Amino acid sequence: MTDQAGLAGVVPFRFRCQRSGRCCTGGSGFVWVEPDEVEALAAASGRAPEEFARTYLREVLDPRSGARRLSLRERADSAGGDGGACALLEGRNECTVYEARPRHCRRFPYWSSVLEDEAGFEAARATCPGITPLPAAEVRERAFAELEALYAELDAEVAGHAPRCELSGRCCRFEEAGHVLYATALETDYAVSRHPAAPPPEAEGRCPYHVRGLCTAREGRPLGCRTYFCDPLTEAALFEVHERYLGRIRELERRLGYPAAYAPFPEQLLDRELPPPAEGPA
Repeated sequence: MTDQAGLAGVVPFRFRCQRSGRCCTGGSGFVWVEPDEVEALAAASGRAPEEFARTYLREVLDPRSGARRLSLRERADSAGGDGGACALLEGRNECTVYEARPRHCRRFPYWSSVLEDEAGFEAARATCPGITPLPAAEVRERAFAELEALYAELDAEVAGHAPRCELSGRCCRFEEAGHVLYATALETDYAVSRHPAAPPPEAEGRCPYHVRGLCTAREGRPLGCRTYFCDPLTEAALFEVHERYLGRIRELERRLGYPAAYAPFPEQLLDRELPPPAEGPA
């Protein structure tokens, strides 16, 4: 399952694993293991299936169906009871059988209890920092309108500094420029709303909107693109402009209740699963 399942949930959300390990340590519960998964799990742990079952599995009643099922054991706490952390976890976030992990683990957080029940969603969200709910449509539109006005103000201020641009496209080839383009979730959502399709990136980690040396998303490009120039004479001034406007964008998010995030722009675009253009670059 992909993010598309999250977008269709009772509370629409996006998910990006943060490797926090909280889904494996967040409290007592059941991680279902189907009989046909035991052999691969045992092999991944370096044990015979019978030994693996004795050490890591328990047979319990499924509270929903009443059927007897296999579930992974939890590590014992200091009092000898279940501690809420998976017994197959090393440290806080290293699964020792990751490649063979049960289907129940692989599907998280796209479980029916999360997708179909608001209380289940809130419980998963409280556990997992990688779950980000989507704002309501009216919040998105208001935030986009205010961001657009802010960008217009920003562009005018940047133009006043008259930074020199050589039109080399190097600033968008991050591996050459030696920098990472960060953006807020609001900026990324705005860019996607204005440019909903893009070809695959020309290089790993590069913005997919950068096509054959040209930006194909000028209207929706984020703050970092609008304030970054190769001109050393304006670098300090534009850094101050960038920080000031970033503060204003974050204040906009807080005021409107827009879910906050700040991460590399290309990574966030991957999360949004942009389809390729119908006929070449936009």
